[in-house]
Amino acid sequence: MKEKNEFNFAQRWVTSLARESNGPSKFKTQAVIWGIVGLMIFGIIGSTPWLWDYKLARDINKAEENISSLREISTQVSKMNALKKEVQEEQQTLNTIQKSTHDPGSVLDKLKGMLPIGTIINSFALQENSVALSVSVPNPVDVARLWVSLRDSGMFQEVNLQNVSLQDKVQSLNLNLLLK
Repeated sequence: MKEKNEFNFAQRWVTSLARESNGPSKFKTQAVIWGIVGLMIFGIIGSTPWLWDYKLARDINKAEENISSLREISTQVSKMNALKKEVQEEQQTLNTIQKSTHDPGSVLDKLKGMLPIGTIINSFALQENSVALSVSVPNPVDVARLWVSLRDSGMFQEVNLQNVSLQDKVQSLNLNLLLK
């Protein structure tokens, strides 16, 4: 087959241009143009002051919300610290009350362990920080033992015996002792 050659160069040139204009290069140029136009529009919108003001106002509102939540936490922490301090004060008060209030049974049991053999307790009274004690001691040696055991017990501040008879007979002693 013979190929028909066209000698109309102008028409051949127009047809080749038409083929090229419908090709992928036209799509590429349109995409680049749209990209440049989009960037220009984005640049224009981004550079307008009202958008920056809006963004700054929004950022300030977010920061204020964070600060207000921290203020709430700060008030809760201060309340917690106040409550801890109150609990410590009440604990100290409770400890003071417990120290000043002694169980008479335990104090009496400790006293019985310190008494010499043959000593009889006639009366026992426990007050806030003192013990009133009336005892009958069989002889003066036991009076000395009683005095030493009360002094060395560590329960009382000071142990004083006012009147002690050196006669070998039963002695009644009235003691007022301050608890430590």
